[in-house]
Amino acid sequence: MINKEELDNILALYKAQPVGSGYMDVIVKRENVRQLIHKLILGGVQINSITWWQYVEQNTKSKGYGLGGPKSDYYDGWFSEINFADDELNTTVVDDIMKVIENKEITFSNGERIGYIQDECLTPALWLDIPDEWESH
Repeated sequence: MINKEELDNILALYKAQPVGSGYMDVIVKRENVRQLIHKLILGGVQINSITWWQYVEQNTKSKGYGLGGPKSDYYDGWFSEINFADDELNTTVVDDIMKVIENKEITFSNGERIGYIQDECLTPALWLDIPDEWESH
């Protein structure tokens, strides 16, 4: 498996942002998600699950899906966690992981539905299985 420095370099290359001090939620925008997953799997990193976030552009009002979260380190906006949406994985096949991501649809209690394909704001975060003592940033 890759070491911590290599992991941090890969995340920076693909503009993937860990939330907090660990690697349990690594938010990655759609233009980099496939390449990041491929690179992580090649490096021996298991992706345990996917959580879901709303990306909100700077000076744009949130659509109200998320619960709040960090300002983006790489883009002008911020991320807001969609807390109840979590997809567990038990595969290391990039195409299978991408199918889970691309087929994601979330229905809220008010009946509103968003999906990865049609809603640019829906953003995945990867939960990485790495040593517990590794801290990001």
